[in-house]
Amino acid sequence: GMYFRFENLTTLPAELVLLEPRRARLTLHEGRYHQVKRMFGRFNNKVTALHRESMGPLTLDLALEPGRYRSLTEHEIAQI
Repeated sequence: GMYFRFENLTTLPAELVLLEPRRARLTLHEGRYHQVKRMFGRFNNKVTALHRESMGPLTLDLALEPGRYRSLTEHEIAQI
């Protein structure tokens, strides 16, 4: 995990996989305010784009085009 002095907070560990020289997959197990940008900023890197694939038990519907959305099913609502 990382310690953020301003909030006196240590985050849970995250997994980082480098996909290309300027692309990475970061898996978080909790989400804090601007956590990804702050983590990369700690190492003098800048986040230029983020793509969330899942949140809790919910996974992004791959049939949706960028910028589109759909209502959650009753089952999905019950999961969260």
